Amino acid sequence: MKKIEIDTSDVMKLNGKSASTARKQIQEVKKSLKREKYQKITIKEYCEYYGFNIDDVLSALSQHALKKVS
Repeated sequence: MKKIEIDTSDVMKLNGKSASTARKQIQEVKKSLKREKYQKITIKEYCEYYGFNIDDVLSALSQHALKKVS
């Protein structure tokens, strides 16, 4: 099953940013989408907001997951 939501650790892996910066980026997306604190955002929503190619992001996240397992 594919993961559809993005979290702080994913943003940290993608951007090499600190946890606090990653949280701020997710908060920005939530604010723009008028989401509540408890609501999640999807990888697609994150990519659309920041202008990332979703295929590139999914590939990067899966490669990182594979490295972690090895």
